Amino acid sequence: MLETLRIQNYALIDRLEVEFRPGFSVLTGETGAGKSIIVGALGLVLGARASADMVRDGEAMARVEAVFRIDRPSASLRALLREHDVELEEGALLLARSVGADGRGKAYAGDRIVPVSLLAALGDELVDLHGQHEHQSLLRPDCQMDLLDAFAGAGETAEQVAAAVARLSAIDRDIAALETDDRERARRAEFLRFEVDEIDAAGLQSGEEDELRARQRRITHAETLFTLANQVYSGLYENESGAAIDSIDAALKDLGELSEIDGEFGALSRQLAEAREAVDSVAQEIRQHTSRMEFDAGELDELNRRLAMIGALKRKYGPDVDAILAYRERAAAELAGYENRDERLEALRRDRAATLAGAMEWAGKLSAARRAAGAKLDKLVIAALRDLDMKGAQFETRVEETDLCARGVDRVEFMLSANAGERPRPLRTVASGGEISRIMLALKSVFAGVDRIPTLVFDEIDAGVGGVVARRVAEKMAALARSHQVICITHLAQIAAAGETHYTVSKHDVRGHAVTGMDRVDGDGREREVARLLDGSVSEISLGHARALLEDMKAKGKQ
Repeated sequence: MLETLRIQNYALIDRLEVEFRPGFSVLTGETGAGKSIIVGALGLVLGARASADMVRDGEAMARVEAVFRIDRPSASLRALLREHDVELEEGALLLARSVGADGRGKAYAGDRIVPVSLLAALGDELVDLHGQHEHQSLLRPDCQMDLLDAFAGAGETAEQVAAAVARLSAIDRDIAALETDDRERARRAEFLRFEVDEIDAAGLQSGEEDELRARQRRITHAETLFTLANQVYSGLYENESGAAIDSIDAALKDLGELSEIDGEFGALSRQLAEAREAVDSVAQEIRQHTSRMEFDAGELDELNRRLAMIGALKRKYGPDVDAILAYRERAAAELAGYENRDERLEALRRDRAATLAGAMEWAGKLSAARRAAGAKLDKLVIAALRDLDMKGAQFETRVEETDLCARGVDRVEFMLSANAGERPRPLRTVASGGEISRIMLALKSVFAGVDRIPTLVFDEIDAGVGGVVARRVAEKMAALARSHQVICITHLAQIAAAGETHYTVSKHDVRGHAVTGMDRVDGDGREREVARLLDGSVSEISLGHARALLEDMKAKGKQ
């Protein structure tokens, strides 16, 4: 639902912040006070076209913000938010739009700058504005089909159709890929076979390159390794000027004599004895290494050739041996697919036939459900239009056969004849103003239980109606507000009295400039406003009528 609307420097509005409530809210005020400006500001933040003329005279920029409370986002809304990386903050979504005096502006969703088109897409999920054609979901054939499916209780069937058609499309892509030019396939298969054979001929082993390079380093530095190793051994064991092992042995002899005199030296003697064992072990390891240091000059050439071959393969197939082997597996799998092409193609064609049969069966069930629901829907909508004083109106849910697609085998469109004798036309082509608002109210009242758009805004819905019809309009809107947030701009006392929350829009002079403001009214203030709507004045008689009307509407709301 729309929770907060903030408007700054927009047309006649200086600064305005309104907290909206759930249920049925009404906006009233004198003609020209600026009610339509408020609706225009809401339309702007929902992606409507911007203009520099919207900026208040003398100001550099206009800005509109709308905060929506979203407790249970629809699947399509979740997808939009996820696609554009927009997050809800504690269950709320902030949409904002700024327009400069130069005509340039920015759009925001959450804390991100976004394209205006995203505001429009989000607006389509959050608000229906009736009175202007923007954001009227019921004018879009795709939405009409969704609502008809929901009305028919055929959502699961529609999902089965979509899934089957998606599977069919995937099979068709696989078949098309296999049916490409035979010469191209032969060239590709020959190329893959060459690559697989080349890699297989190399006989690569995972981790082989590191081992080869280590061996290469040892051979390249063989002389240095031999010299240093001998020096180490000599220093530890065979140095004529004094080997480390001889020095340790001498020290051990002295520590033995010290231990006989003072037992505390025994621990040191044992530690040094352990050190001697370690030195002896190192010396023996060094001796063994030097004894094995026999290198063949031809081996180094072979190592270099092997590493060069691996380098050539890396340039063609991947950054290391593991990547080359992984490429080989992918190439072999693709090659197997080419070699088994005829068998795979036949299997795919069988799969396609079975999938198509299943898709058509589900589509047939969906089409039957739509046609049955359409006949029921037509009667309900016509009855609702009669209640709203559109006695000559005719409504038709037109379901026409079309080729199979993700939506089934139907093209769905709502058709309307607003007056007797007129041929039905697509709903999206009907007249604007109060007539379209009443048509939308009739449709929304019928679809109340399945319509996913949470906030409905009605403007000019009272054009050309009054008396008993006005009361019916008010009752339908109050009933609709049990499942939606409904905001209505009205000149009719009957509608104003049915609202749960009442706002008045007024225009006043501030330092020589006209400024539009908006206030919530209760109690006496609301009685006076309803009285003004009844006969244009506030008198004891009109106040008495206003009190009676408010009490009557309040009582009906409790029923």
